[in-house]
Amino acid sequence: MKKTQFSPYKQPSQSLKREQQMQQNILMKSFEMEMSSPISLYQICLMGTYHNILYIALKTAWDWSVSDSKTVCSLLGEIYSCEKTFERLFLGAIFGTTAPYFIAGWKSDFRDQDENSRAMVYFLEHASRMRIEFPVVAAAGEQNNPRMTRFIDVPIESCGMASPLRVSLQAGAPDILLILLRYGANPIPQDTGSSPIIALLDKLLESQDRRYPYQLEACLKILMRAVPFIDLPFKPYTFDVRKDVFMTKYCVLIEDGLLAEKQICGVVKLKHLARCEIRQRLRDCGKLPSGIKNLQLPRHLKRYIDLMED
Repeated sequence: MKKTQFSPYKQPSQSLKREQQMQQNILMKSFEMEMSSPISLYQICLMGTYHNILYIALKTAWDWSVSDSKTVCSLLGEIYSCEKTFERLFLGAIFGTTAPYFIAGWKSDFRDQDENSRAMVYFLEHASRMRIEFPVVAAAGEQNNPRMTRFIDVPIESCGMASPLRVSLQAGAPDILLILLRYGANPIPQDTGSSPIIALLDKLLESQDRRYPYQLEACLKILMRAVPFIDLPFKPYTFDVRKDVFMTKYCVLIEDGLLAEKQICGVVKLKHLARCEIRQRLRDCGKLPSGIKNLQLPRHLKRYIDLMED
């Protein structure tokens, strides 16, 4: 008797397809009421009675692990058209699910910080796959010329319009910082703040008796993996002047091994420069971190490019 061969890559069954289609239909219906109002895309809605249906749909998409990126990103787009921010997705992952109530006045949609973090990754994956961008007005004079910004870099309104990456640095959350960088967050965000690296160095200088908090040390270590070198502040002075001022101000951190002098004014390793360049190319085409596994490289180099190793 001939045995039936089963392929691990077989197409989804008809019942699974019907289930997925049903999930998509339910999600689309859940925010049709919000979309039916006579406003154009990305205008502020009136935050009416049915606005929370969007977040019910968002939580349902996560609970059901909806795989259709177009449907999920349509939901994200509708949320942004109403709120101009995604803080309800990011704040709970960064600070924990109780903190958002005191920061922004709303209760988290997720049970705990771990679930919120995993949900954040779920939406980052879909947004990266679709390469969606949103018009962001970060300053008062940008109303007529908004900057198109990827989902992962959209500023958090209740945190002074800082990017999620900057907020995770301010909170001393290295685990969230690593997730954001792996999924392509801009290590030098185009928000209203100064250089995240310089801000982190200034925060480390505040430590008494050179006893640096572990969370801040870990954040600096992770962040330095994602940038080719430190862009010295104190412009428009010449490079030599800027270097001398920088070395004088942060000499303690260099002496204690928190900073490598070669990333300030020396010759950076070719391996590190290659990692930054590869990541930039993958980021531009929305392939972080998924595209790393397709590179024809040894496993340890893939981990290196994925910021998992120094």
